[in-house]
Amino acid sequence: MSECPVCQTHYISGDAYRCSVCGWDLTPYPSTLSQSLPSEFWQREEAKLAWARQMWVKLSSASRVGDEALSLLKEQFAKIQGELEEAQQERQLLRSQLQKLLPQLDPTLAESESISSQFLEPRQVPILNYELIEYQSSLEGFSDSVLSVAITPDGETLVSGGYDHTIKFWNLSSGEDIRTIKGHSNSVLSLAISPDGRTLVSGSSDNTVKLWNLITGEEILTTDEHLDSVLSVAISPNSKIFASGSSDCTIKVWDWRTGYEIRTLSGHTDSVLSIAISPDGEMLVSGSSDDTIKIWDIKTGKEVRTLIGYANSVLSVAISPDGKTLVSGGYDNTIKVWNVETGEELQTITEHDDSVLSVAISPDGQTLFSGSSDNTIKLWNLQTGKEIRTLIGHTSSVISIAISRDGKTIASCSSDKTIKIWRLKIPQF
Repeated sequence: MSECPVCQTHYISGDAYRCSVCGWDLTPYPSTLSQSLPSEFWQREEAKLAWARQMWVKLSSASRVGDEALSLLKEQFAKIQGELEEAQQERQLLRSQLQKLLPQLDPTLAESESISSQFLEPRQVPILNYELIEYQSSLEGFSDSVLSVAITPDGETLVSGGYDHTIKFWNLSSGEDIRTIKGHSNSVLSLAISPDGRTLVSGSSDNTVKLWNLITGEEILTTDEHLDSVLSVAISPNSKIFASGSSDCTIKVWDWRTGYEIRTLSGHTDSVLSIAISPDGEMLVSGSSDDTIKIWDIKTGKEVRTLIGYANSVLSVAISPDGKTLVSGGYDNTIKVWNVETGEELQTITEHDDSVLSVAISPDGQTLFSGSSDNTIKLWNLQTGKEIRTLIGHTSSVISIAISRDGKTIASCSSDKTIKIWRLKIPQF
C-alpha cells in the first residue's frame, strides 16, 4: 500500500497511475531517467510538490474545494506533468547530440560507462610551448622528504605523500595546506587520482594500498595482500580497476568497487618500482630493479613483451597520451624512448648527471619531463630528444613530477622537503 505524496490518499502500487482524490500523477519515473537527470531538476520538482501540498491543505482545510478550485489545481498538476515530459525530451535530444560529439570528448567526462566504453581516445589538447614555463611557488612545512605528488583533474588541488606517513592536500592557487590525513603507518610512496577527481589511491611502505574519498578525506578501503612495500599505483582511465607494484616483485590488479584482488602479474625477479596503465586501459607497463620493462595485457594477466636495454634498475615509466610511445627513466642516468607496439628502442637521452627518478609526458604528447637525483627537472622534445629547458630550484633529488590535465601546471617534489610549482606562462595579445 502506497500513499499519494500530495493528499496522502492510500492506493495500491501498480493499480493506480493518478490519484482518485487530488488527481496527482502517480506514474513512477523510469529508473534510468531518475539516475541521469541533474540534481537541479529534482530540486525544482520537489519545490512543485511542496507547493501542491500547500495548495491541497489550504483548499481542504477551508472546505472550499469547489469545481473551480479543483479545476485550477488539476490544471497546475497537468502543467507540472507537461514540464516533466519536456525535460525528458530535452534529455533525449542532449544525449543524441552527445553521441555525435563523442569523437571530441574526453572519456573521463562521459556521463555513463556505456558512453565511456564507446570512446577511449586521447583528448584533443592544444600544443604547448614549454619554453615559457616559469617557477611560481614552493610548498613547505614538511618534516622529511616528499615522495609523491598528484594533481586533481580540475587543476585546483595538489595531493602529496611523504616520508612522514601523511597525505596532504594543497590549494594550488593559494598554496594553502587544506587537509592532512593520517592512515598509513609508514612512508607514502605513490599516489594516483581517479579521472573523475573523486578518489585517491595511495601506496605505502606499510605494504598496503588505500582508497580515499578525495572530497572528504575519508578512507574507503584498504588492501593488504602485498608482502612488501607498495612502490607504485595506477588507475585505469575508466576507473574500473587500479593496480599496484611492490617490492615483493609482483603487480596486483584490483576491482575498483570492492577492493578485491582480480589477478597478480608475476614475472619480475626484483622490486617493481614503477607502473603505468595505457590510455585505452588494455595494457600495463612496469619498470623493475631486475633491469627490465615488461608490458602486460591487463585482461588476461599475460606478459606481452619484455624490453631489455638497461644495465641497472628502471626507476620510472610513462605512456604517451596516444598510447604509442613508452618512456623510461633509469638508475644509469638515462632516459629511453620505446615503441610500445614493437618494443623497439627509439632513442636514448643521456644528459642527466645522476639517476632519473621520475618521467612524465605532457597532455599534448609533445614534451617529456624528467626529474633526477642531480636536483634538476629537464624538459625534452619527445620526438627529437632535444632538450627544451632545465628547471633549477630543488636542492636535492627530484623524486616525483605531476602535470595538470591542461598541461599548464607542473608540480615536483623532492628529498629537500619541498614541493615546487611551475606554471606555463601564456602570452597575452
